[in-house]
Amino acid sequence: MTVVQTSIPDELHKKLVEISKSQKKSIKEIVREAIEDWLIWNEGTVEDPFLNLKPVDFGVKTNVEGIKRVLYGRSE
Repeated sequence: MTVVQTSIPDELHKKLVEISKSQKKSIKEIVREAIEDWLIWNEGTVEDPFLNLKPVDFGVKTNVEGIKRVLYGRSE
């Protein structure tokens, strides 16, 4: 593991301490989780098997006009 140090504003540190106490986690754990979440968010998409599923054709015909009527109160 690599140690990373940084300076943060006092107000941000106060919030970290509050969260640390309420979640019973160390500040290191909270910051590590935040960095992991940030990296995942900024990668665009997560390699999730669910997101890579192919659509399944169940052989059921969809009445698009009926769906529009229910959702929007009209049909086009």
